[in-house]
Amino acid sequence: MSMDVGKAKNQLQEFVVRSLGKPDLADSDDIFEVGEATSLYSMELVLFIEEKLGIPLDDDDLERDNFSTIDAMGSLIERKWDAA
Repeated sequence: MSMDVGKAKNQLQEFVVRSLGKPDLADSDDIFEVGEATSLYSMELVLFIEEKLGIPLDDDDLERDNFSTIDAMGSLIERKWDAA
């Protein structure tokens, strides 16, 4: 992986805030409740993590809880990073 985990998490946070148009979104906010995210948007997140950040995800990773908040996605990235 070409970047460090902190930079990957920052890029993810910037992507989520920008793409949802929610500059005040807290890392702990459920994006499906306050950010108007949909199941289609969750697939965009998967593609962003896999293609832009270079972190492969398994079927077991595709749980709503892993994508509900920026914090949860950051934890997922960290777990995958540590396993690589």
